[in-house]
Amino acid sequence: MRPLARLLLVVAVMAPAALLAQRADVRQEIDSLNRAMERAFAKGDMATVARFYADDAKLMGPRGGDVSGRAAIDRYWLNIKGAKSWKLDVLEVGGDRTTAYQVGRSTLVTTGAGGDQTSVSRFVVIWKRQPDGRFRIALDFYHV
Repeated sequence: MRPLARLLLVVAVMAPAALLAQRADVRQEIDSLNRAMERAFAKGDMATVARFYADDAKLMGPRGGDVSGRAAIDRYWLNIKGAKSWKLDVLEVGGDRTTAYQVGRSTLVTTGAGGDQTSVSRFVVIWKRQPDGRFRIALDFYHV
């Protein structure tokens, strides 16, 4: 076999394996970020939850409840009272090391005078790698 043909064969065999490994790394990173968000929520640390969003992020909720930018994202999360638990189920992750998407289900529980209130929603999140090397949420779209 000619050297060029061998090289092309090696690349053809290794490229899909490298892509799968990269996707597995991205999924592991997204899973880790989700667990950290859940822990911050359970502690009632909404400021930390908000910091998972990029400064120019957009959060799009039901009934046209769009929130854009750092100050608005911070207000959105700081207005959640009685944090009890949050479970983020990762259903699908794709993309690469610079931009990734996540499809999932959120089960958020708050508690108050009337007892526990549970909100279950489906979501799509776009994660973008920031200049500091960390993934941050650029777009969070959820539907109750």
